[in-house]
Amino acid sequence: MIGKVKSFLGIESVKISLEIPDKIPIDGSAFPGKIIFTSKTRQTVKSISIKLIEKYTRGRRKKKLVNEYVAGLAEFNKPFVVDKDKEFAFEFTLRYKIAQSEMDKIGSSNFITKGLVGLAKKLNNVKSEYRVEASAKVKGNAISPLKSKQIKVI
Repeated sequence: MIGKVKSFLGIESVKISLEIPDKIPIDGSAFPGKIIFTSKTRQTVKSISIKLIEKYTRGRRKKKLVNEYVAGLAEFNKPFVVDKDKEFAFEFTLRYKIAQSEMDKIGSSNFITKGLVGLAKKLNNVKSEYRVEASAKVKGNAISPLKSKQIKVI
């Protein structure tokens, strides 16, 4: 009985960790990664979802706006088993496309406009932060394991 409750709540269920690069190029198209699954009991993972998310912030104080955009998404629906006290490594390649604003395109054209665009962004407090989120659906669990890691886009 207690084992079923622990499994349902994800207490002794699958744990995941992410191994991805710390930096990716803004004009790239994909990067490799690895998700490592561990569990204290034998579990079946039904699916995996991996997302590259951009958190776009602009403005100050009461006029501050924050939006999140999915820049890359990979889903895998082939079930597999994670054995008790063993690691299972799942390698993937995440394809992404980072959208550039018109200001960013103008700024990348030469070094003079780059400075002006940088100053305009600083005045408006415009910035983007990126993170990779990996989640897995586990058979019999109500709460899916989730792991998030910050990543720099250069």
